[in-house]
Parts: sequence; structure tokens; C-alpha cells
Amino acid sequence: MLTKKCMIGVVSTLALAVAGCAAPPAATGPQPAQATDQLRPGDTVTITVFGQDDLSGDQVVDSHGEISVVLAGRTKIAGLTPSAAEAALTRQLGNGVIVNPSVSIVVSKHLPVYIVGEVSKPGSYDWADDLRVINAVALAGGYTYRAQKGELRVIRYNDPAKSELPVDQTTQVAPGDTVVVPERWF
Repeated sequence: MLTKKCMIGVVSTLALAVAGCAAPPAATGPQPAQATDQLRPGDTVTITVFGQDDLSGDQVVDSHGEISVVLAGRTKIAGLTPSAAEAALTRQLGNGVIVNPSVSIVVSKHLPVYIVGEVSKPGSYDWADDLRVINAVALAGGYTYRAQKGELRVIRYNDPAKSELPVDQTTQVAPGDTVVVPERWF
């Protein structure tokens, strides 16, 4: 039979074990890649207005975040998801222009990613889902022999300060981001 003192020890040990199972504090690392489901300037979207071939086609979201569709005028869609952009365009077309419009908006091409520095072929490359720094470097032909692989940085598209954030090879890259591969000195 357990004594009262022994029971308190067992309960204390269990409490510590349960506390150790709590979620660890949030890591304070590089800023995560922005959500890729939001439309941004430079994205190409395919707009389909069912039964209205003259209103359908590809459009690039301009620097103001807008598209221009005949009969609907200019519509701001940057910052919206494709489904929210569909709803906005449907509202504009439904304002006495078309009866019960049915609109579809699909992103056909995102902003590219840019890879600069000590890679074989620096430049811009098409973004793909779940793109990581190591994949972006591979798109650019791999590291040069002078690359400082431990000092990789990313400039996030949505960062107004355009700060170079330290990252590792597994960090996600979002459309419009710039991957910087610095040169080593020795």
C-alpha cells in the first residue's frame, strides 16, 4: 500500500510528465513564406465567364492589383483568394449587366522566384507548389564552388523592408521571393 508521501511524489511526477508533453514554444526563425492561395500583382489568371466567350481569357494582375474585364470594369483582386475574386467579379457582372453570371478564376501562372548569387544560372524561375530553397538552387543549376551554403538568405516578396532573412535549405519559397546564395571568401 502506498503511503501519503509516496502518493504525493507519484502525482508530482505525473504532473511534470504531462507538462513535458505540452507543445514547445513557437520557434523564432525566419518569416514563413506567404500564403500562395492569395492573388498578387504579376500573377496570370484565367477568367471564364460561362456562356460569355468575349469576357473570358487570360489576364495579368496589374501593379495596382486589378484586372479589367469588359462590362465589369476594373476589379481589385490582389490579396483575395481565387474564390473570393470570383465572387467579386460575379457581383460586378451581376449589377444589371449579366443575369446570374457564373465566373471561374484559376491562377495559370504565379510570379517567378529569383535566385541570385553563387549558383550556376542565376535568374528567374517558375514557382511550383512546395518549392524549397534547395529546389530553387537546383533550378538554377546548383551551387558554384564558391557558394557559402551555410549563409543562405531569402528576401520575401511581401516584406516592404526587403530584409534578407537567414534560412536553411528546407525553407519554403513563395512566388516573388528572392533566394540569395552568398560567396564564401575562403
